[in-house]
Amino acid sequence: MELYRRLGRTVANRRRQLGLTQRDVAARLGLSRASLANLECGRQRIMVHQLFGLVNILNLDSILDLVPQTWAPPSDLPNLRVTGTVLTPSERSSVEHLVASMPVGHGGQRSS
Repeated sequence: MELYRRLGRTVANRRRQLGLTQRDVAARLGLSRASLANLECGRQRIMVHQLFGLVNILNLDSILDLVPQTWAPPSDLPNLRVTGTVLTPSERSSVEHLVASMPVGHGGQRSS
């Protein structure tokens, strides 16, 4: 859960730097304001398309601006290895296009 708390703090700090309200960011992300508040407190997990949406909304360069570049898994998962790579501009464009083309369903959740 520490990863989610760190991500939430980063989102909240960046949102404030840009002078955006929780309502502003939540609406653009397709969430309720309460859901964004929970995300900022680390109580709510985030979907991958929402993570990329936050990168765009918060004018960041990479999802790595939101989460640590390396993350040690909990000690009860010793065989899990977490790695990350930065997307190329072409890959990022493809992901952004995919996210933008996903239909929004009931309750702001993207349908599969």
